[in-house]
Amino acid sequence: MKKILIGYVPVGVKASPAPLDKYPAAAEYKGISYCDAVRQASEGEGRSLLITHGSIEVCRWSPVVLGLREPDSQFDLKVKYQFPFPTDSVLLAPAALFSPENPPDVVLIRATPAELKKAFLSIGPENFAADLAPYLDRSAISVLTSGGDSFDKKKIQFVNESLAKLNRTRHWRDFTKWIFNREWTTYIFDALLNRFLANMSICRNSTAIPFVTGKANVSYFCTGGIAWGLNKPEHMTCGLPYNLYKQLEWEVK
Repeated sequence: MKKILIGYVPVGVKASPAPLDKYPAAAEYKGISYCDAVRQASEGEGRSLLITHGSIEVCRWSPVVLGLREPDSQFDLKVKYQFPFPTDSVLLAPAALFSPENPPDVVLIRATPAELKKAFLSIGPENFAADLAPYLDRSAISVLTSGGDSFDKKKIQFVNESLAKLNRTRHWRDFTKWIFNREWTTYIFDALLNRFLANMSICRNSTAIPFVTGKANVSYFCTGGIAWGLNKPEHMTCGLPYNLYKQLEWEVK
């Protein structure tokens, strides 16, 4: 079995876990965003968190993507890939804590493009969401298939590297919270994201798309993934249905 080196503890995601005693015991999450919860779930040896309807306080996208809030505007309806509404809760826990009898729906992996390409080739391109390859805001599969240096890829990499540098300051982190905690600024920023950056990288691209399609997906990080998830810009995010995840051996380096 091929070993893939990854940057963080693999995080399993389970929609509406029931009965709860069949799954890892979890504390209720309360915070900025889904990507922040994923960060907490994968720190150190990892921890288990339960995301409920009132858990996410700032990010506008992820509650809709996770089926925790009903889409109520044209903005929300653009999300397209999402858990069914209503989803009672979403459990995040290190993948190793789930039992084989009650596995997660999706497993989140973050690693370098080179390591993800090894996973892509080992699992098989047919098991990835190839139809999303033309949409760089939703998928970066084209990076794994061609390895090209297109302007769009360089643009996202440059922006994410810049965001990571800005994120070292408290003032920038506070500014991002202010932007996404207001509806009108979120609308404006959403238009910029759709045109220039990856969007909803961990919630939609790495969680909802694999959940809905049954296919793995790879994505660049979005603004929240860098600012709140504190992910490294040299990594990418990948979501795999559990049956694909267990085909490979993963090692945190």
